[in-house]
Amino acid sequence: MHILNFVHLIAETFHQTPISGFLERFENRIFGGLVIALLTAVFYAASRGVSRVPGRLRAACEWLVESLDGFVCGILGPEGRRHTPFLGALFLYIWTMNLVGLVPLMHSPTANAMTLHAGPITIPIPTTTAALALLVFFYVQFTGIREQGIVGYLDHMAGNPRDAFGFALMPLMFVIHVIGELAKPLSLAFRLYGNIWGEDVLLAVFMGLGIGISFIPIPIHFPFLFLAMVTGTIQAFVFTLLSTVYLAMVLPHGGRAHAPAGH
Repeated sequence: MHILNFVHLIAETFHQTPISGFLERFENRIFGGLVIALLTAVFYAASRGVSRVPGRLRAACEWLVESLDGFVCGILGPEGRRHTPFLGALFLYIWTMNLVGLVPLMHSPTANAMTLHAGPITIPIPTTTAALALLVFFYVQFTGIREQGIVGYLDHMAGNPRDAFGFALMPLMFVIHVIGELAKPLSLAFRLYGNIWGEDVLLAVFMGLGIGISFIPIPIHFPFLFLAMVTGTIQAFVFTLLSTVYLAMVLPHGGRAHAPAGH
């Protein structure tokens, strides 16, 4: 249950035509592409021109980038700056996708899911959030192998055995670590999808109530828009925070470099 968006309305206009089928199939990708185009346009406009006194847009973008860099380096240490582009872009993309659904005739791609029919049971499979979670999963594993090497990575997965007791538990620890790594993308995907989908359903229900109780639509869903803005921001932050923590867990010594004395 979602609020109608402009892609759906266009598809209804061209009902039972190839255009309708195309729009219905690629609806989520259309909104995801619009978010990418919006972020690209904003940061491109902010980066144009060089002046000693930056404009408001450029100052806001610089503040946002510096805040994300400080957040990542606060967890990973100074060496974490090279991971800021990935984690920062991840936050901005998710955050914008969460909030864009609050704009009239728009839709949050993070609330999208395909339905899997398993006999009498239907299971929602999130598409966008699952793709983002798998991207984080492979990035974390690749970074762990690159930083520790194959031997060091396998040693980490085996629980870093250093004595007879550790080697005896090595098969069990390896299985536990593999299950834990595979559970992380599931947790990331369904947490983000469930929260944003719940927001959309809540807004749709109260919007329907506002239309149904009177001939003149009453915007009783309006207060929930502010709640959705807060929760959408929190969910983007939580997704990025957990991704950063997962990355820290596979880096040597937690990914923290030793800071000079006095810092």
